[in-house]
Amino acid sequence: MYDVILVRFGEMTLKKKNYNTFLKQINNNIKQKLKIFPNLEIKDARHRIYLFLNGHKHEEVIEVLNTIVGLSSYSLCKITSKDFDEISQTAIQLINYAKKKERITFKVETNRSDKSFPYNSLEISQEVAKRILPKIPGLMVNVHHPEMTLFIDFRTEGVFVYLDSIPGLGGFPGGMAGSGLVMMSGGIDSPVSAFLSIKKGVNIQAIHFYSPPHTSILSLQKVIDLCERLCEYMPNGKMNLMVVPFTKIQEKIYQSVDDSYIITIMRRIMYKIAHQVCQKYNIDCIINGESIGQVASQTIESMKVVNEVTNIPILRPLLTYDKTEIIEIARKIKTYDISIRPFDDCCTIFVPKHPVIKPTIKKAIYEEEKCNLQQEIEQAIKNIEIIELSSNNHYSVLEIDTNQDKFEI
Repeated sequence: MYDVILVRFGEMTLKKKNYNTFLKQINNNIKQKLKIFPNLEIKDARHRIYLFLNGHKHEEVIEVLNTIVGLSSYSLCKITSKDFDEISQTAIQLINYAKKKERITFKVETNRSDKSFPYNSLEISQEVAKRILPKIPGLMVNVHHPEMTLFIDFRTEGVFVYLDSIPGLGGFPGGMAGSGLVMMSGGIDSPVSAFLSIKKGVNIQAIHFYSPPHTSILSLQKVIDLCERLCEYMPNGKMNLMVVPFTKIQEKIYQSVDDSYIITIMRRIMYKIAHQVCQKYNIDCIINGESIGQVASQTIESMKVVNEVTNIPILRPLLTYDKTEIIEIARKIKTYDISIRPFDDCCTIFVPKHPVIKPTIKKAIYEEEKCNLQQEIEQAIKNIEIIELSSNNHYSVLEIDTNQDKFEI
């Protein structure tokens, strides 16, 4: 049915001097993702890209485009000559295919980038419209609020005819905004936060704090599956998951710290470890799924106390989101059903009855010093396991020996 997919860019078109850098990156990302279609022909028109299908199914190509950040929208086009009768016949075919009811209003909108053509945009629209109207029963013109718009794009290489646009992910090309380490808990929020960071051009890696036997191997598998899902949105389809053995640290916190401060101290230690991981692997920022007031540990006061342990920027993409908004995105990116699997992570197994809502730095430091965790932190960092994940392969946890300081996956 369709010959070509017209792809438009998003926010990157607002760039001026840096536009060429963004353009090079998005072109590389598109070619990387679409190389699975050997006959697909890609033509760059600077502010848009044309994908000539050459026999490939448009549904399959669109499915891949839906994983590429930096794309504003795309349209399914038919190519025709500059003859009005041919353009009209193509338009009639498209309208009849898309028309869902007997009576519908429409207008024709023309973009004439080929200035050598003797008619202007308005004249082209009028010529096509007067040929279409008698051929399609129930079709009526409404130039102000049409139910359907026929777009005609006159270019030197031909005429592209299409009806509507499919929204893309938007954002910036992957890899344009540095690198980030996502605190991946296994819940609903952190993968959504990771996705929003990817959407703004951040290349991410993930870190997960694993506490066997308090958390099951299935909780770790859940995190792996979430990261594999997120790999689909990465430019190269890959991501590293760093699994931190957290059992000894968590048990010592539980035994030593005032009950109300358990979560606060636990999160401070997590960020201390994340800080050192970022330094070791030259990662630019830490990313989490916190939303103001969602739980006791996500108050402004709690965030301030946690931030105190690191000078690395901490990004919180979900800070002002409601839970319903977060769930909506989770469903869209297909992480929701994975996140709600009933397996606890280390953030939920030792939750106190009355966690402190407004902790202070002074009190947090006092409680933390009671634990004397420096040796355990060093050991945990030393024994981090790195799992290389890909959107093309499913990784299953084979074995974890919880009786050793260093576990094997």
